[in-house]
Amino acid sequence: MEIKNLFPEIIEIKNEELREKVVKSLEKAISLGGWTEEELHRIPFTLLIPELVNSDLSVKISIIDHIRAVTQMCITTYERYEFLNLADNLNKDELIAGGLLHDVGKFVEYEKDPTGKIVQNKAGKILRHPAQGLEIVYEFNLPLSVRQAIIFHSKEGDKIKRLTEVEIIHRCDFLCFEPVRKIYGY
Repeated sequence: MEIKNLFPEIIEIKNEELREKVVKSLEKAISLGGWTEEELHRIPFTLLIPELVNSDLSVKISIIDHIRAVTQMCITTYERYEFLNLADNLNKDELIAGGLLHDVGKFVEYEKDPTGKIVQNKAGKILRHPAQGLEIVYEFNLPLSVRQAIIFHSKEGDKIKRLTEVEIIHRCDFLCFEPVRKIYGY
């Protein structure tokens, strides 16, 4: 399985060392979860919207689609900040890395049940994907903003001061969740 084919946005990370850490983080998470490439495209990006899963267990929006969409939105946001002459205040590589890794913990939070349906596993119910994601990437010594994006992109970060890159990732993530939730009536 070639991570760069699953997540082509990785090539946008100019810092080679950071790019490799992102690849290794994703490889580790997918391996720990025991997923095949085909199965990755059958993991819904959220379990909170049951209608995302079709009767044949295919999905309307996969975790791969979601991670890529959030990352693409982060890249576009960076470009708008360039237009506003504010991009010097952001680290584009870390913004992209955080976008790619914000949901890395979902690869171990979810599992297949005996029917093939994707469900939250026992550990996921206790730790959730932000905490599990941080555990997965710990050995790679990622920049602080990327680690904060993993642990605090979701509701876990609502009571702390997010770094600027993480604030962008958080908002892009919720732009990819809240409207979809409302479209499906949740």
